[in-house]
Amino acid sequence: MRIPLPFLAMALIVGCTGPADRVAPPVPPPPVNIDTSKVMVLMPLTGSGVRFNGVYHYADGKLHYYMRFFERGNAAFVGGMDEFPGQLGELLTENVQSGWNNVHNCPVVQRNDSLFIRSVGFKGVINYLGEVRAEGDSVRFLKASEITGTRIIAPYGFVPDGTLMK
Repeated sequence: MRIPLPFLAMALIVGCTGPADRVAPPVPPPPVNIDTSKVMVLMPLTGSGVRFNGVYHYADGKLHYYMRFFERGNAAFVGGMDEFPGQLGELLTENVQSGWNNVHNCPVVQRNDSLFIRSVGFKGVINYLGEVRAEGDSVRFLKASEITGTRIIAPYGFVPDGTLMK
């Protein structure tokens, strides 16, 4: 049986088209590759006991160390010699960049009543393992250097905003 060519062409056209309201299924976008090693995820420090309206200070001879916690889940800290009292502590802002002027800005991990900070600098890593004491009036950290292998207990006392330069 022979089917005329125009009839066959018309049957193919009608068979391949559907109703006008038919929508093609969406094409999923290509996957996006995100380098998770460069993504910093912060967990809020609410309920941790640390205070956010000042800095924590620790002195070891002429060296002064300051640490400021931020509610969103990071801490900025610096160490060095203060030319004027509190001068270094004034450098610590929520978005301060790490790596300049001995300033570090790192995420803080809270587990139960403990705080953990891993600071990566030019020379290596220093781990801070600590606890909040006296309702936020102080924090005590075990500072463990992966650079030198030294470990010290560093008790930081709280200094409210506005009293550093006095």
